[in-house]
Amino acid sequence: MAASSRAPMTPLERRRLTGRRVGIALFATLVSGATLLWTIEILTTVWGSAPASPAGCAAGTSKLERAVERARLAYATGSGEEDERAALARYRGALEPEWAERKAVEAACLQDAAGRKRLKDVVALRYAEEHAVRYESLGLAPLRRKLKGTPPSSL
Repeated sequence: MAASSRAPMTPLERRRLTGRRVGIALFATLVSGATLLWTIEILTTVWGSAPASPAGCAAGTSKLERAVERARLAYATGSGEEDERAALARYRGALEPEWAERKAVEAACLQDAAGRKRLKDVVALRYAEEHAVRYESLGLAPLRRKLKGTPPSSL
C-alpha cells in the first residue's frame, strides 16, 4: 500500500478551502441568477405578448398606418442633405408613439383574420418606407449634393 504524499490539512487550511468553495458557489449563484433573469426579460420582450389594445384591431392598425404616413412626410419635408443615420432617426422618431403599441395591436388582432392581414400589410409598408429612406439617403442625397455644387452647362 502506497503512502499518501500529501500531509494532512490543518484546521486553518480546511477553513480556507471551505471558505473558498463557499465564495465560488456564491459568486456562481449570483452570476447565474442575474443571467437567468436577464435572459427571461429579453425573451419575454422579444416573443412575449402584450395586453390587447383597448382601441381594437381596426383602430390600432389605422393608427399604425397614419404613423407610417406621418413618418414618410416627416422625412420628405427634410433637407435631403443628411446622412443615413440622421434620416432614419427622423423617420423612426415620427413613427412614435403609435409603433410603441404594436404588440398590443397584434394581440387585439389575434382573433381577426382580416385584421391580422391588414396589420401584416401595414408592417410591410413601414419597412418598405424605411428601405426607401435608406435608399434615398445613401443613393440620391449624395447625387443631389454633387449636382448642387456643379453649375449647369449651357447647351
